[in-house]
Amino acid sequence: MQSSSFKKMGPVLLNIVVGIGAFTTVVSLGLFAYLGTFTRYLADDYCDTVRVTSGPVLGAVLYRYLHTSDRYSNLLYSALIEFVLPRHIQVVPAVMILSWTLAFIWLVSEIKRLAGVRWSFLADVFLGSLLAFFPVLEAPNLFQTIYWRSGMATHFAPLVYLTAFSALLLHMVRHAGGQTPSAWLGVLCCIVAFFAGGFSEPPDAMLIVASLFALVAVWARVKGPRRAVALPLLAWTLAGGTLALLVMKFSPANSLRLQGPPLSLSTLTYRTLLYSIQFILDSFATLPLPIVVSTAIPLAFFYSLFAVAPAFSSRQRQALFVVAATTPLWMYILIASSFAPSVYGQSYPVERARFAGRLIMTSASMLEGACFGALLAQWKNARSPRVLVHLASVLLAISALYPLRGAARFLQANLADYRQWSLAWDSRQAQILAEKARGEQDIVVPPLPNPAGVKELNTHPEHYVNRCAAKFYGVHEIRALQHDP
Repeated sequence: MQSSSFKKMGPVLLNIVVGIGAFTTVVSLGLFAYLGTFTRYLADDYCDTVRVTSGPVLGAVLYRYLHTSDRYSNLLYSALIEFVLPRHIQVVPAVMILSWTLAFIWLVSEIKRLAGVRWSFLADVFLGSLLAFFPVLEAPNLFQTIYWRSGMATHFAPLVYLTAFSALLLHMVRHAGGQTPSAWLGVLCCIVAFFAGGFSEPPDAMLIVASLFALVAVWARVKGPRRAVALPLLAWTLAGGTLALLVMKFSPANSLRLQGPPLSLSTLTYRTLLYSIQFILDSFATLPLPIVVSTAIPLAFFYSLFAVAPAFSSRQRQALFVVAATTPLWMYILIASSFAPSVYGQSYPVERARFAGRLIMTSASMLEGACFGALLAQWKNARSPRVLVHLASVLLAISALYPLRGAARFLQANLADYRQWSLAWDSRQAQILAEKARGEQDIVVPPLPNPAGVKELNTHPEHYVNRCAAKFYGVHEIRALQHDP
């Protein structure tokens, strides 16, 4: 009777803790979304907005592909944003962070259903929100990556898109009923992957390698009807990502990314592997607490979940050991794949280009924690004493408060500067519009600082930012006053 009561008490306590964690993590993401409302148009935002609103969008995409950039999907993304939220760029970061969170919740739910594991929807929200939260918290340059629309279109939007696509793939595999998927589903996967790859080379390279890994894993480990469903869908996805890379590779504008002659294959490989190791070591050195917490939370959750569950079969334990053992390897290879395009351009990835690496490390650390928590709970098929289960729940509850702490500290450190800059930007825009209304076409504005290193209007009216801003506002010329010495 006591054992039965204990088994019931375990899930009840776990659900309470998970509910608290889901709430705090969603609120924490909400704080980051709120901070994003202080963003405004900057640098390439002016240019992209003018391109997609002054003529046919596909014509603008083709011109850019031929003359300025090989990336074709990010301009389509900017066009969609301007169509849905015209001149409301400050809303975009909040919308994207919400979409990112929902995509991860959906992905966790699909993984749960596909694996045949049972836990509450609140746990889907908690784990999915954590997967969304930690990369945002750890972003090397949050403003450039998520709050600045042009940086978002290149390095954040494709990851949101690919997360939702991953969930959709699992959903299709789960609902196919073991039947070979129709050709149109495969073509759909190819088109979706092709569009995802066109945002920029780093996420596309990661998509290609991840699709290849998934193909090999399904071929080697999955048996039964789902294998026949997953293999063709993954093959179509790989084809779409590869086609996107070839389209970008052969763009006439591709040479603009290179800072010199192309690297040899051996040099490219060596630098890619070296930079990836440096990134991982630097992450452990500079972000030890977030990495520990992102591992500890799923460890405590899965320990609490499976400590009162029936013992795993030997096949299930073997699968967990394989996943835990291979996770560091696929983490390293995926990080290297996302770094390779930057190395090809002959540089260590800039801050916003490292965001994919943060996502990969977060996913890997949470997966390792989940595997070790489940294995520890079932070690030697012994039922864990209730004190250990309660201790794990307490650890989970304490760790679940960490996202709120991290987001609040970031908000406290940046809110005043973000608000002051946005107010100054709004005041400058009001001045521009007022002078334009009076018939003035050559406008001089006060200077503003470059937020997080993103270019602002300067003293040279022929600079590309100034020229695009002038077109954005419909005047002849805009320039900023010289900064005081």
